Amino acid sequence: MNGFSPSTHLVLTIAAPLIGAGIAWVLGSRGVAAVRQSAAVTTLVTLGLAGWLVLRYLAEPGTAAGLPYALSEVPWLTEGIFDVRFSLGLDGLSLWMFALAALLSVTAVFVSWDAITDRPVGFYVLLLVLEAAMLGVFAARDVILFYVFFEFTLVPLFFLIGIWGHEERRRAAVKFFLYTLAGSVLTFLGLLAIVLWHASHANVVTFDIEALVDGTTIHPLPMTAAGGWLQMVVFLALLAGFAVKVPIVPLHTWLPLAHVEAPTGGSVDLAGVLLKLGIYGFLRFSMPMLPEATAVAAPWLFGLGVAGIIYGALVALVQTDLKRLVAYSSVSHMGYIVMGLFALTPVATEGVNLQLVNHGLSSAGLFALVGMIYERFHTRNIASLGGIASRAPWLAVFFMLFTFSSIGLPGLNGFVGEFMILLGAFQRAWSGVSPAWQFAYLVMALLAVAGVVLGAWYMLWAVERVLFGTSREPPRGGQDSGQDAADHGHAAATADRCDLRWHEVVALAPLAVFVLWIGLAPGTFLRPAAVAVQRATAAPAAAFTARMQADSTGTAVQASTP
Repeated sequence: MNGFSPSTHLVLTIAAPLIGAGIAWVLGSRGVAAVRQSAAVTTLVTLGLAGWLVLRYLAEPGTAAGLPYALSEVPWLTEGIFDVRFSLGLDGLSLWMFALAALLSVTAVFVSWDAITDRPVGFYVLLLVLEAAMLGVFAARDVILFYVFFEFTLVPLFFLIGIWGHEERRRAAVKFFLYTLAGSVLTFLGLLAIVLWHASHANVVTFDIEALVDGTTIHPLPMTAAGGWLQMVVFLALLAGFAVKVPIVPLHTWLPLAHVEAPTGGSVDLAGVLLKLGIYGFLRFSMPMLPEATAVAAPWLFGLGVAGIIYGALVALVQTDLKRLVAYSSVSHMGYIVMGLFALTPVATEGVNLQLVNHGLSSAGLFALVGMIYERFHTRNIASLGGIASRAPWLAVFFMLFTFSSIGLPGLNGFVGEFMILLGAFQRAWSGVSPAWQFAYLVMALLAVAGVVLGAWYMLWAVERVLFGTSREPPRGGQDSGQDAADHGHAAATADRCDLRWHEVVALAPLAVFVLWIGLAPGTFLRPAAVAVQRATAAPAAAFTARMQADSTGTAVQASTP
């Protein structure tokens, strides 16, 4: 286990997909089989390295206290007053998302096994480059390095959607790119403002994230009119990029289109990992560096989270396209994560950190299964599907498992995260706000509970229509709800052999294991992250409590004044 240093281990894990991408490119002349086998081996090796690194992290005594692990620093731009470093490391905020990115990359490759026959070299190379970018963004300890990886995730996904997507792939790719790039530019300006503010006090332009957190704690950005409300301005700049990534309603409109048009492998990575970058950004930057602004914005973002829960659920309820239904369910479930994050209670924020992984597993599994159904029947129209369970029992078993995970069935992973988030929301509503806010918080918390009921409704109704009931063959001829309905004879021909194939089992089985593991033993995944999550959210939680107490005092004074 100690054959090489943790820092070398981390760098090798991030570099492995890039090396594999080069190998896949070289093997392109040998045909589709060689390329996809090469990509599969690369993702499995990367997953093995990431899993081994997680075990080393858990065995390290210092990590239990929230200390970073596997730190690696190489001077990058250190001339004059600048101090930019190629700095990597893991802590409780990034550990599980780093591992999830490696796991879902395996799923993305194996669900694409038979689906991608056109230009497979480019597809698998881009998928591996995307994996390296996802791993890098969670390991980056320098603002510039984080931003490079953060932006670099856009490029391969843009091409994956635009080249290998469905009918409206180009419009979806452009909309995805423009939305996320516009928000990211504002985020970079906000991060640059934090760096310059710290430099004005420390006399060195450092981009080290830990140093910036410590510096803004000692010299916080001003939150007064005299200081130009700089902290709030910077918070809004960061919010622009992170809210689009989540996405928070009403900045969500790019997501359903991107999901529907993306190839299945792209949807797996988008839903499982890339949607989590916004929440990770809040935890890593906004909350520890801008606590006062976070406290001011918390009630409104809490409300936007609840709005996303209800809106996403209601829109999902009326969808006729199965993939679009799952896409809007992601909008709804990410609303719980936003609500829990800005509840600013310890139990809710720990639940948020766990729910990032939970949603990644369940949504990736559902998108993978929808892609498998589309490969077999060449339609995603719910009205054109039915009785699949009788012909594909194992596909139905996995679909039911990930559905129950998504709706929060006790004993599965989704229940743990959602329960903690709702518990934290009600704690905040009952005893953590001023009387002026209490009714609004209680109503919002109750609406979030209603969202659980709506989530069960639309998911189970979809399951009933797609998996059970009368067996229906897609209509012949024409187009089916805007989807490519060509070659329906192929659907009939595969009716007797449409259950899961070996590579699809390989794609889904690891996700199913973690769905059960987290549901039955959540402490295994909560403990390593607890200290880091609480440390990141302690300052805004304290600032929010102080504001609520000040509001309560002011209300009491006004009530006692004749």
